[in-house]
Order: sequence, then C-alpha cells, then structure tokens
Amino acid sequence: MNQSRLWKVTKWSVPLVLTMSLIACGSEEVATPAPQQQPEPAKVTEPITPEKPAEVVYTAPLTGLPVDQPSLSRPIAVMINNAPAARPQSGLAQADMVYEVLAEGGITRLIAVYQSYHGDVTIGPVRSIRPYLIGIGESIGALLVHAGGSPEAYSILQQGHKEHLDEITNASAPFWRDSSRKAPHNLYTNEEKLREGALKKDYKQEVTIPTYPFLKSTTEVTDTTNTESLDNYTDSADNNDKPADSATPNQSATDPTDNTNATTSTTPATTGVKATSIQLQFLLESYKVGYDYNAKSGVYTRSMNNEPHIDLNSGKPLTASNVIVLGGDYKVLDDIGRLSLDLDAGGEAILFQKGQQIKGQWSKKSGDVIRFMSSGQEVPLVPGVTYYNIVPNSPSFENHLTIDGKKLSENG
Repeated sequence: MNQSRLWKVTKWSVPLVLTMSLIACGSEEVATPAPQQQPEPAKVTEPITPEKPAEVVYTAPLTGLPVDQPSLSRPIAVMINNAPAARPQSGLAQADMVYEVLAEGGITRLIAVYQSYHGDVTIGPVRSIRPYLIGIGESIGALLVHAGGSPEAYSILQQGHKEHLDEITNASAPFWRDSSRKAPHNLYTNEEKLREGALKKDYKQEVTIPTYPFLKSTTEVTDTTNTESLDNYTDSADNNDKPADSATPNQSATDPTDNTNATTSTTPATTGVKATSIQLQFLLESYKVGYDYNAKSGVYTRSMNNEPHIDLNSGKPLTASNVIVLGGDYKVLDDIGRLSLDLDAGGEAILFQKGQQIKGQWSKKSGDVIRFMSSGQEVPLVPGVTYYNIVPNSPSFENHLTIDGKKLSENG
C-alpha cells in the first residue's frame, strides 16, 4: 500500500475507533445503575417514665407533717387564757398540739405547744402557770411561757431552775398589751419575740424532742394547717404571786431521733367505732367543748358551747386531726380552788381520729410525754394537730363524754 493510501485509511479509521470507544463508554455508564441512598434507621422512642413523687424525708416531731429540713428547735409551751372574756384566742391554729386542763373555779386553761411553726403571728391571751402545767410543758422539753403563777408553781420554777419567760417577773420584752381588751385578758406575744427573749437570756435553743408514731401518708401533704383529706393515709388573778429565778432548761428523757422518717408508721391503726360528733364537759355548763368530724377534710372542727371556736387571727374555726380525751385525778389544794393533777397515774382515755373512736388508756413514764395506748401498744396518730383534753375522773370519766348524741356509758 502506498503512503498516500495508508494516510487516508488512518485519517478516517482513528476517529471512527475513538467514536466507537466513546459510544461504548457511554453505553456502559447508562447500563450501570447509580447507587441508591439507604434509608436511615427509624428512631426508637423510649417510653416516658412518669416521675415519682418526691418522698417525704423529714417530718415535724410533734405533728408528723412534712418539713423541708429536720429541726431540733426547742418547743415553746404558752399558757393560754380560756375564760369567756379571752375568746376568741389568737395563734392556736399554729400550735402543733394543744392541752386543755381544769383550772380553779371550773374554768379550763390551754397549753399551746409550738415547735414546727416559726413566725410573728399573734399568740394569746397569755395567762398564769400551775405545777401540772409545768409538768406537761417540761415533758416535751419546752420553754415555759406565762404571766404569773401560783406559789407552788413559782417554787418549782425557782428550786428546779427551770427556764421560763414570765411577763410579771423576768421577760416583759416579748409581751404586749392589747387596749381593745381588759386585763388580764389582753396580754399577747409571738413566736419570734419569744425565741429572741430566750436567746437574750442564753436559754437552750435546741433540745431532744420526744417523738410520736404517725400514720404514713401515701401522698404529699401540703397544708400544714391540718385540713388535708385523710383518704390516702395507710393503716398519722395571780399577778401577786411570788417570783422565781430563771435557770437551766429541762430536757426530755425520750431517746433522740434524727426525724428522718422516724415519726411515721405503716402499722394500721386499731380498728375503731364510728364517732363523728364529740361533746365533753369539764365541770361548768359554760365549758362544753365539741369536736365534729368533717369526712371531706378529714379533721375535727372544735366548738365551745355549741359555737365554732374561732382563731382571732384568721377568723376560722380551730381544727384537729386527733382528739384525745383523758381521765385525770384532780385535787383541790386550797380555799382559792387551786388544783393539782396527777400526771403519772394513767387511766382511761379515748382517741378520736378519722371519724372513729378507739378506747384505750393513757400512760406517762418518768421523763416521757403522755401517750395513748390500746391493747398494750401505742396507737399511731394522724399527721396534724392533736388536742389533749384532760377531764376529771369525778364523778366518772364516762360522765363527761357524749358521742353522737349518746352518753359514753350508753355507747358501749
């Protein structure tokens, strides 16, 4: 083949080969499918676990109600006037517990005990002290607050070196008079001023506080005025008397605890008998005390002489989660009618809680508080305020009680 012909063949064959190669490549690209994007794995949604309600870690030792932190603040026992001219009183709604006892002449006196409440709510009218009122207050390790007292009471305060705040002799600063009432029914104080007064006197600020068994709530309690529903509780004229020196406080001999769920109990309460209306009379017709159970709120509303017993600060009736009626041996000491009360004798008692009555006995060991027992065991209380009413055993314990319209002796 000559060179010119070879050039022609090469001239046309090279582009043809290139063209065919490109076509082949193009065909190969079309035939090869593009890689497909893999779908993302479906996200697994974990089930939402509902938050458990916060457990109640600390409870107030005298009420069993929840508190933010444990407190060994010394209880304060204030002697409260219960004469007709002193009603309505102030500050009883803030008390952890209230004792009602006979005084001379058939009247009664109230001992309001404050431990978990701290504030400036008015408390009073404040009145004089007696030996058995000292005994009740010091059994709780409380600072005693009063205005005057019987000679026997002053002798105990002085000889026993008891720490106390007496408006008459040693502590005028925490008290004031209300001009809207006549003396001696117009003396008032508050918790803040009392603690300041005790601090100035270098009195003990913390003590060992006795504990009580309380029924444990399965729901968080938020109302410390004791008006929560109970459906979720599992089966808690003496100003001329001799003065006394102030001195060392008394401590309760009860074993100390740290308040970490120490005052709650899951032990079922002793089975009781239905009792929704309680009437008790101390001695005088004008001292008829009533407690009516409200199933919705789970508390008893207190009355005096068939009228609601009002707290002057709030204008609302006083309430209690537990009402304990005890029979006590009172004895007249003198012509004035001053009394003694045997706090160690024990005796008949009835606990009212959750619309039921539980019969039992009260007892008080040396250095301990008054406790309610049934079938040989201490019965757990419903968390909240407890009222102790110590009626005379004369003429009989049953004679002072009417339950749901029937005398106790008729109720079986």
